[in-house]
Amino acid sequence: MKHYLLLSLFAASALTLQAQITETATEAVKNMGVGWNLGNTLDANAASGTNIDLASYWGQQDLNSEIYWGQHKTKPELMTMMKNAGFGAIRVPVTWFNHMDKDGNVDKAWMKRVHEVVDYVIDNNMYCILNVHHDTAQSSDSQKHWLQADEQVYEKVKDKYEKLWKQIAEEFKDYGKELLFEGYNEMLDPLSSWNFASFAASGNYNATVATSAYNAINKYAQSFVNTVRATGGNNETRNLIVNTYSAANGSGTWNADGCKERD
Repeated sequence: MKHYLLLSLFAASALTLQAQITETATEAVKNMGVGWNLGNTLDANAASGTNIDLASYWGQQDLNSEIYWGQHKTKPELMTMMKNAGFGAIRVPVTWFNHMDKDGNVDKAWMKRVHEVVDYVIDNNMYCILNVHHDTAQSSDSQKHWLQADEQVYEKVKDKYEKLWKQIAEEFKDYGKELLFEGYNEMLDPLSSWNFASFAASGNYNATVATSAYNAINKYAQSFVNTVRATGGNNETRNLIVNTYSAANGSGTWNADGCKERD
């Protein structure tokens, strides 16, 4: 009798696991309903530096980075309020380089904090989208972001990028279909172009820059997918989100050359 009961429980668990990881992307979008972005919290940062080869560029902040841009630290009650308001999905943008060392190891306290916030969402029966965010932001004279849509940059940071996603994926690989990963945010070329790659170039279009940018975006996307899938568990079939250049669809903003290059 006990053996039959254990087998039944195991079979039920297997069916539950299968149900968790077989939702199509179309079904996920439908089931999410209305979503909300938890901005200016886990993605906030005060890091500076332009040389990613220096150890000082990495890991400049502690957990207080969450309030650097004026927001309060996220609490479970916020997610309960969003659920009660009718939201079905919460995007949790996270910036990582200010909490990583030069070798790409994420600070354990930071990973724990990210995990807590993800649980706030999941525990309220909402979908959660977790990403790599301002690691791809617009660069300036005082701050260069390490992820750029450029083939040479990709080759330089490929291992670190994949190591980052391996750590994130391992942390959450047993989570069900309600957790989705987004590979990167609005990744720009080295010129910090918007709308289309090489937009900020002299003459507003440079085929060499654009080709490198779009090729790099595809390579980052493939690295992201391959790395997450390889960690196993529910990550083998989890819905993943990959963005276009600048996370833009180009409607009304691409010039003729940009459209041809994008195609």
